[in-house]
Amino acid sequence: MATELADVPIELRDAVAAALAAAGVEDGHLAVELVDAERIRELNREHRGRDAPTDVLAFPLDGAGPTAGPRELGDVAICPEHCVDVTEAAVHGTLHLCGLDHETDQGEMLRAQAQIMKRLEGSPARAGFVGLAGRPNVGKSTLVNAIVGSRVAIVSVRPQTTRRAIRGIHTDTEAGRQLVLVDLPGVQKPRDVLTRRMQARVERELADSDVALLVVNGEQGIGPGDRFIAHGLVEAKAELPTICAVNKIDTVGPNQLVPVLAEAAELEGVDEVFPISARTGEGLPELVERLGELAPEGGYLYPPEDRSDQPAETMLAELIREQVLNRTREEIPHSVEVQVTETDTREDGLIAVRAEVWVETESQKGILIGKGGAKVGEIGAAARRSLEAELGAKVFLDLQVRVRDRWRRDEGLLDRLGIE
Repeated sequence: MATELADVPIELRDAVAAALAAAGVEDGHLAVELVDAERIRELNREHRGRDAPTDVLAFPLDGAGPTAGPRELGDVAICPEHCVDVTEAAVHGTLHLCGLDHETDQGEMLRAQAQIMKRLEGSPARAGFVGLAGRPNVGKSTLVNAIVGSRVAIVSVRPQTTRRAIRGIHTDTEAGRQLVLVDLPGVQKPRDVLTRRMQARVERELADSDVALLVVNGEQGIGPGDRFIAHGLVEAKAELPTICAVNKIDTVGPNQLVPVLAEAAELEGVDEVFPISARTGEGLPELVERLGELAPEGGYLYPPEDRSDQPAETMLAELIREQVLNRTREEIPHSVEVQVTETDTREDGLIAVRAEVWVETESQKGILIGKGGAKVGEIGAAARRSLEAELGAKVFLDLQVRVRDRWRRDEGLLDRLGIE
């Protein structure tokens, strides 16, 4: 049974129908009436005890429970003389008939109202690529995870943990916004085939981005490396809007932060500066809103439910590598790579994951395995917990350590690993 809109002015039926659909109401009857100021004053006085005109009043009838016949949702009275937007008033009143109440629902009704109005007005969505640049270990991966709302990039105290351009996808359907955050490897001087590829990927992704987000460490202040990267952004795409996020402000006092913000504003090509803490979330809403404003108008680039474009095996391998990085000494991190060779879901729901950890020398293999296999056991236990959190299921992890001599210089192998 469809909701009956015969008693709704024709010009408001689309708005009322959109509000009913948003509230999940599929059947029943309601009436919407346009009244003058005296009538709305009379209704306000009679039903609310207020002797004054208003914009819209809603009078719900049937509640949410079962009814003997078609549901009678109620009536909405709108006074155009006191409305900024009659269409929005119709949406507002209809949502009230459906049981929503902006005074008690922590903003749910008003968020729904804003989303409905965007659709009715034909406000185009905004979607674009945001390239994150910055020195190693300034918190880019933590920032991506915080904006997306789930883990899509590994986090480690070791610099240069990001090797691929990892895309995290933030979608806010209410705001009509999708940001594809490209967590780039930290800008560095190429040392071998691996780091040359990483640097080339930085330059390529930035050139294809719609907005550049330069992340700096508020604890350390602005240094030569930040200035070098800012200059590189200008060279990559001179017209690219560039936002600077000064991260880790939760660990910096006001007297130290103010001069850092001033220096950040003076960086070449930087248009705006936002103080943030990726760890605590401070300043992130303002940053995300501004990035959305700078994104081009257009349809979403990925389905709204997606959080990353990484293949599942790559994400699992990165979670394992994260635990290796966090539990080994300095000589290991840049020499290690992880490849998931097989995943299998068993009948009892257990997921078996087989993975290889590659190092370049026998001595590195010995460090990773540890005395009596203690180190690889510690890494495996921590990695299994990460995989279980990601997959939402129990995991059996078979972890093997292999020596792959000079793998960072093997062009064919890097191609197979997806490190372009």
